Amino acid sequence: MDSVTREKARPLSMSDLGLTVGRSSPSSSPTPLEPAPVKAIERLPETDPLLLEVRAAIAMGYSGVIFAGPPGTGKSWSAKRIAYTIAADEDAVRIIQFHASYQYEDFMEGFTPKDGGGFELQKKVFALLCVEAAERPSLTHVLLIDEISRCDVARVFGEALTYLETDKRDEEFILASGSVLTIPSNLIILATMNPWDKGVDELDVALERRFAQIDIPPSSTVLRSILEEKGADSSLIDRLIVFFEAVQNQKDEMVHIGHAYLASCTDEESTRRTWLYRLLPFFRKACRLDDDMLATIKKHWLKVIPENTAAAATAATAAEPGEPDAQA
Repeated sequence: MDSVTREKARPLSMSDLGLTVGRSSPSSSPTPLEPAPVKAIERLPETDPLLLEVRAAIAMGYSGVIFAGPPGTGKSWSAKRIAYTIAADEDAVRIIQFHASYQYEDFMEGFTPKDGGGFELQKKVFALLCVEAAERPSLTHVLLIDEISRCDVARVFGEALTYLETDKRDEEFILASGSVLTIPSNLIILATMNPWDKGVDELDVALERRFAQIDIPPSSTVLRSILEEKGADSSLIDRLIVFFEAVQNQKDEMVHIGHAYLASCTDEESTRRTWLYRLLPFFRKACRLDDDMLATIKKHWLKVIPENTAAAATAATAAEPGEPDAQA
């Protein structure tokens, strides 16, 4: 082991590695890094029916609104546009997503490492937004929580759960750390929720009653509009609408899908791939205890893309030029 030094290892600097910080190399001209342009969020007209419902719920004294519906109905799309429409100022909107490991320490306040060692208590997303909203009382602030049912909501909100009530706004309350917080009256919470998520049964009843719930169901009208805008053939659109409505008529709501599931079906090839890549796996999972329902859904799908058409297309693709037709 003579090749191993007994001296302490010396950390390498940037200059040891031939790198420079804060200045360019004489032989090269670095390209400046520019932030990617932020796409402006489309705001909704004041006559939008869903926006009117949200404003009515807020006027009635609800702390916020939960948009509920099967996957693919555009809940997040609508909620984001409503949030920016209500807030008017983009800086007054915060968007977060709840998940299984999301905690009080991520949402209210928690200890984080600090330079030089040790930890310091810091306000997190909701507490910070409360402070910002209190500093600008004339401006509506919005917190949008995507997938609110994916975690233990009561635990995440903690002491703040009680003070979401509109008649308790602007009242001081004490957090677990001993610090003081108020929830301003100009702070609104919007959220999205899939009723069939496994965690939905744990959504706290006390929180639910503080929120208005607006259902966003699957819509064949919206689906038709999307496909027409993308230039899909009218005959294909009609067949897809028939299938879509047949699925919605199934008694088991677990198999209901939103219009977004079929939004990529612009021609027969993309429609076949949509079935193989997304729809069939979804229905297999939803019908894992009901083979008859899966068989029924498959029969409805064959009216969209007949099996013989799909088989012929597959055979034509597989055949090499000059080879005889497989059916000959």
